[in-house]
Amino acid sequence: MQQDGPPVSQTILQLLREWPPGFGGVERVAHELASVWGGRVYSFDPQRQASHAIDSCPVSYPRQVLPCSPPVARLQLPWPTRILGRLLLSSKHLHGHLPSPGVLLLLVAAKVVRPRRRVTAHWHSFLEQSPGFSGRLFLLYQWLALRLLPLLDGVVTTSPVLEEALIHQGCVSKRVQVLPCCLSNAQEQQLLAIPARPVEPGRPMRVLFIGRLASYKRLDWLLNALAELSQGWELHIVGDGPHRDAFETLSHSLMGHDAPVTFLGQLDEAAKLQQIAAADVLVLPSDRSNEAFGIVQLEAMASGIPALAFDRRRSGMGWVCQLEGLPWAQTPDELANVLALLMHNPEKRHDLGLEARRRYQELFSRHHWLNTLQTWTAQNRRRAS
Repeated sequence: MQQDGPPVSQTILQLLREWPPGFGGVERVAHELASVWGGRVYSFDPQRQASHAIDSCPVSYPRQVLPCSPPVARLQLPWPTRILGRLLLSSKHLHGHLPSPGVLLLLVAAKVVRPRRRVTAHWHSFLEQSPGFSGRLFLLYQWLALRLLPLLDGVVTTSPVLEEALIHQGCVSKRVQVLPCCLSNAQEQQLLAIPARPVEPGRPMRVLFIGRLASYKRLDWLLNALAELSQGWELHIVGDGPHRDAFETLSHSLMGHDAPVTFLGQLDEAAKLQQIAAADVLVLPSDRSNEAFGIVQLEAMASGIPALAFDRRRSGMGWVCQLEGLPWAQTPDELANVLALLMHNPEKRHDLGLEARRRYQELFSRHHWLNTLQTWTAQNRRRAS
């Protein structure tokens, strides 16, 4: 895989909790950055993916596991090893991905050990309190992280919504850079090559959901919204998770066993692309700010279909998919109404698909992302010299 960034002599090291490239948003962002920067990526690898997982996409950069303590309430801390010592003593720019208490600790330690070293953070999301002791711990972590960020040399975040929230929390505006998530070159080319959806009156609207079947993804809200509509739609669900059985049971109780709802499970990239190419609209009804961007929205928009997500406080999900041609409140209460509007207006769906693709090309294209990244990287090199 050819790198589209600066030479290795200008590499930037990265640090994150999970093992890239993976399937989550944080891992994918780290993967795309590494494909440009070329630097080593350090990971706590709590799921031990390095030893047995098959990479979900080609990897062209070195990766290193940091030996860590067993997790306590998802908190892991690295053991004092030679690997950790080399990371902390290096003079190379270090970029860490948050939220992660362990990553935050190492970023601050790296800055203390070498005060002149460039150390930056990638703020992916604000956490909302979950029940129990671990939820309170993570809120304490977030409070601490927001007070330690000014010690670092800069913060990258994924949307203007998060940028505004970080500045409101005390970050200096000139040190905050918005860098939306992106697709790989190969993904972008494949998705942009998909023809615009034809206007076919009478054909059921094909609704697509992609995501882990967990409680905060709120597939139940989508099922309830579709249950309010008359015939004229079908739902295809890509993903798996701990709540799959509960969601299947809910679907049957709301609409019966013959409802046009298909649970496809986890698919590889090629099969997922086929589902996107066949869809008319993507819906991501997450209910927490922990879900702050939704990279799959970019895949939908690049392919030429609109995406629907909610406008939540301190989350960029709603901002990513906003379309001038579809003014709606972006709230759960309005989901059934907007789906009904799209179901009864295939011409409207077609026009919104074209607008979604234009929005992708203007704000989220690989070319735009690469220009923003290289400008930020160059600014950091000048500040370090």
